[in-house]
Amino acid sequence: MIIASGIQMKKALILQTIKKWNMKKLTLFLILFLIYQFGVAQFPNQGIGDTIHAIHYSIYLDEINTSDQTISGYTEIEITPLVSNLNYIPLELLDLTTDSVFVNQGAATFNHINDRLTIFLDTPITPNDTVVVRIYYHGQPFHEAWGGFHFSGNYAFNLGVGFVSIPHNLGKAWFPCIDNFTDRADYDLFVTANTGITVTAGGFLVDTVNNGNTTTWHWSLPHPIPTYLASVAIGNYIEYQDVYIGIEDTIPISIFTRPSEAGKVAGSFVNLHEIMDWFETHFGAYPFEKIGYTGTAIGAMEHASNIAYPHFAINGGTSYESLLTHELSHMWFGDKVTCSTAEDMWLNEGWATFCAIYYLEELYSYDEFITEMRNNHKDVLQNAHIVDGGYWPLNDIPQQYTYGKTAYDKGGTVVNVLRNYLGDSIFSDAITAFLNTDSIAYHSVSSYTLRDFLTDYTGINMIPFFDAWVMTPGTPHFSIDSIQVTEGGAIFMIDIWLKQKRKGFDFLADDNIVEVTLVDENFNYYTDTIHFSGKTGHSVKYYDLETMPTEPVAAFIDLFEKVNDATTDNYKYFTQPTNYAFPTTYFTLDIDELSDSTLVRVTHNWVAPDSLKVPVDGLRLSPYRYWKVDGVFHESYQANGKFFYSISSNLDDGLILSDNDSVVILYRENTSSNWHEVSQTRIGPWSVGNIIVDDLQPGEYTLAVWDKTIVGENENQINKSNIKIYPNPTEGELNFKFPHKGKYTVLLFDEKGKQIDSVQINSKKGSWNWKNNNLSSGVIIVYVSEKGKVLTTQKIVLIQ
Repeated sequence: MIIASGIQMKKALILQTIKKWNMKKLTLFLILFLIYQFGVAQFPNQGIGDTIHAIHYSIYLDEINTSDQTISGYTEIEITPLVSNLNYIPLELLDLTTDSVFVNQGAATFNHINDRLTIFLDTPITPNDTVVVRIYYHGQPFHEAWGGFHFSGNYAFNLGVGFVSIPHNLGKAWFPCIDNFTDRADYDLFVTANTGITVTAGGFLVDTVNNGNTTTWHWSLPHPIPTYLASVAIGNYIEYQDVYIGIEDTIPISIFTRPSEAGKVAGSFVNLHEIMDWFETHFGAYPFEKIGYTGTAIGAMEHASNIAYPHFAINGGTSYESLLTHELSHMWFGDKVTCSTAEDMWLNEGWATFCAIYYLEELYSYDEFITEMRNNHKDVLQNAHIVDGGYWPLNDIPQQYTYGKTAYDKGGTVVNVLRNYLGDSIFSDAITAFLNTDSIAYHSVSSYTLRDFLTDYTGINMIPFFDAWVMTPGTPHFSIDSIQVTEGGAIFMIDIWLKQKRKGFDFLADDNIVEVTLVDENFNYYTDTIHFSGKTGHSVKYYDLETMPTEPVAAFIDLFEKVNDATTDNYKYFTQPTNYAFPTTYFTLDIDELSDSTLVRVTHNWVAPDSLKVPVDGLRLSPYRYWKVDGVFHESYQANGKFFYSISSNLDDGLILSDNDSVVILYRENTSSNWHEVSQTRIGPWSVGNIIVDDLQPGEYTLAVWDKTIVGENENQINKSNIKIYPNPTEGELNFKFPHKGKYTVLLFDEKGKQIDSVQINSKKGSWNWKNNNLSSGVIIVYVSEKGKVLTTQKIVLIQ
């Protein structure tokens, strides 16, 4: 460690002063002295980006020794202060040795502790000043398993961020800098390598100078970027060259690979031009001097115009095209505009995840886009909170999870929600304008910046949207509670009631926009939007008979998967018996009989079902998920359904706690009905398997468990033959025969779940009679329990 002579002189003056003080004052002074002693070195560690700004970096790497795995050289930084009377310059340099420092060509004193380099100034500087500092350094550069400066055989390259390092920025692994997401500068890079070795970097190649046995490569990047986006790579590279005719410029394409991958570039990058067309159409002109990729041993990393791209991905095919696209999209989202903090990383990675799915819609098909988005969304709902240690707001993710599923994958789904919330045209126009606004382009931003810009640009108050999807943990859940169709004169009046829940957090969103699609028996679709806030919503839709000649028989919320709420769902047409596993729903449909077209939609809801209307001892409903099966069914349709359960895969471990829990399926026809058991067969042990429901009917289904420690080894009931309820059908009178004398509770509900009667029976004879002649024809659900244990549930047909 080198200590400045000026510091030593100050300490001598302090010691002279101490002799004049008494011991009480001395104690206080020693505390202040220690603060000063360590503070001189440590204070610059804090708020470097608030203290100085780098205007330009000139990085000179005189040697990159792949044998010793060392680098040596110097960096010149043009700096201006952000505070007045600044008498030091704080920088960062990690695991490298500082040899000497010059300020405006004069030698300067400094200290270098850990990754903090403090340069002391003879004369304080103010915000109107600029200084040029030159730092000579050498050593073995830092790298972690992923980020940092790496050597791989005769190749060397940097990756600008670390997944483990906090802070994540690793510009400081190979040059002294202000290493954060907000300080932006332009760059010149001068790297000397053995003749025959290629050096790649961001920007454009200015010149190569032949020094005899070595060559100096000069690359220049005139657009300001944060330090983590600066790059270098050296090795035996072969350049694949092309040009792209953009909407504003003709842009060179440079793809550097090892000789073994050189013949595979054309095949792996075959769609690069079309991907560029898609991005420029929707997000504006490409923002840098070249489209660049360099093959590296590990990656990928979105260095500005010089993407570090793993060798294995250049395989001659398009199997890694989504990775190629993800990194390319960062030139807009992450490089041109950067998140201002690691906690807001979704602004970089969430948008890139979206783009790597979005392009499928153009190059391949909308179905491929929907399938990939659905799979990504299901993974988020099932796994993100487990992998990332909880539910987090997108704009405030703890740094140990910066590069986790929440920022990447949930971020991608939220961008898709935003797209559909605004509509395609407004979305593209607004985001293009955002990326090209002077105060935003080549700057760092927050989620609040994006929110407020979209509000101003579109005229739509985006605060409720961002509160719901970005600033609050968890995910909204929307469902249809009920509908009522009234035909009056020449119109249908359709009342639609909606319900909102939330997965992962107690919050209800406002200004929600969801689509509801009505379908009639002839499979005509009528789609409209409903706007609502809070727990419930209600909308009335009117259709004249010319527009809607036939009454709708089904209503679907978000049939076309535009809102990535806490559901995964899809629909399919069937015309004959078949077996079909609905993707991302953990449900398989087995159609036994069908002679004409039938539409079936299955929704896997990733929130808890509504609770039992009447609690039952020993019976617990899933706290996590349930299904809805609905559609337009032909009269010939007969099917069963297979529902998957498992204590692994982040599914049912919160429901099925041990082998004392016996898992079953409960069913209700609609939200006004009560949950009850249906005929079913469980295949598999207590921990994982399937439950097959016979005679699958439209409605909702949920997993539940009977706790054997409460209801006994016979699970939920005594054999139904031991409790007889007859006649069935009945005209209003029921006879009960019990297996033994005792105190029983009988609950009777209609088919909508409304309680008809509740009776406490002290059966001394083992029988009882119930009568009610004031009911309409329909179905009665009868529950019989004893000492809090349900003994039987039976469905009785009432004929009046």
